[in-house]
Amino acid sequence: MQEDIMKEFSPLISKPSWFMTWLTRIFGVLILLIVFLAILALPAILCNQVMVLVAVGILYYPVVAFLLYRFFRYQKKIRKREVKKIVVDDKGVHYERFDGSVDEVLYANLEKYCFSDEYDVGLSPRNKQYMLQVNDRGYVVDVDFEGMDAGYTYYIKNLKALRRRYLQGIAHFRPDLRINPWIYSVYSINPVDFTCDRKEYWTSMLKVGGVLMLVCLVSGLVLYKLAT
Repeated sequence: MQEDIMKEFSPLISKPSWFMTWLTRIFGVLILLIVFLAILALPAILCNQVMVLVAVGILYYPVVAFLLYRFFRYQKKIRKREVKKIVVDDKGVHYERFDGSVDEVLYANLEKYCFSDEYDVGLSPRNKQYMLQVNDRGYVVDVDFEGMDAGYTYYIKNLKALRRRYLQGIAHFRPDLRINPWIYSVYSINPVDFTCDRKEYWTSMLKVGGVLMLVCLVSGLVLYKLAT
């Protein structure tokens, strides 16, 4: 029995998708380059006279240089906090960061806390996404599987599996904690065996796709009206 439990909760390690990683990086660099060129060209687009352009440029470009300097300083700082590996095992979830530190949210440290006056494990809205929220030794914390804190050094292709395993660990090792049933719906998880509920998943995807198509259609009509 103990061996079956150990096998079921053997360490699940994050797996990189290098294709998506480099695709995301290339598109990110291209977008930043386009934005950078647009910022540089803005005075020339707005100013019709050379003297006005020179006067604006004297004030504008030093400010742009300072903001770029602050931006790259921030990127360098935040990169040290990037997660390079996530491990979910029979103890909890462990985040290994680029600077060598390890953050953990362990099952043994979770405590009862009435989210929504009823459940101990709930959801927290953040940047139009939902984060798992737990009470870790008296502190309300978000269990980050979305890279909201500082992001990841690469695209992780099994994030959903890691999240499912962590929830399964809470249900197994901490049956005293009450999990909000809405979590299973939001993350498309079957609460019986903690596999992916494909019906719920594709229903959510179709809803999102429908909204995106509607937004694109309305945007296209608005642009067409403006052009004509």
